[in-house]
Amino acid sequence: MHRSNRGFTLIEIMIVIAIIGIVITIGYPSLTEYMKKGRRTEIATLLSEQAQILERYYSKNNVYTNATGLSAGNSFYTIVPTLADQAFTLIAVRKSGSSMATDKCGDFRINNVGTRDMVNAAAGLTAKDCWGR
Repeated sequence: MHRSNRGFTLIEIMIVIAIIGIVITIGYPSLTEYMKKGRRTEIATLLSEQAQILERYYSKNNVYTNATGLSAGNSFYTIVPTLADQAFTLIAVRKSGSSMATDKCGDFRINNVGTRDMVNAAAGLTAKDCWGR
């Protein structure tokens, strides 16, 4: 009699599940950091664009106050503008409950002289680490 083996043994299935678990355990932190890096790049770009809008407004009106067309942010950050006649500061504040709420780079800040830095960032990080420049 010829006996046909079909299917997998319990041991084979358990080995495959263990391998998948190991791959997920190793890969998930890398994936989430990769996604956060993309979101940091997105908000840094948006802040730079908003600063350019303010500079164009200033070149026409000689003040930053009452500037229009500024973005409120995106799904992960809220942009808070502080506008004075001769200066501005834009801060991208992390939204609570979003995946960026506990991001190591904290909140992003840019001002009228082009200074880029972070607020509430983890110790040891530089602006280049988070702004990418």
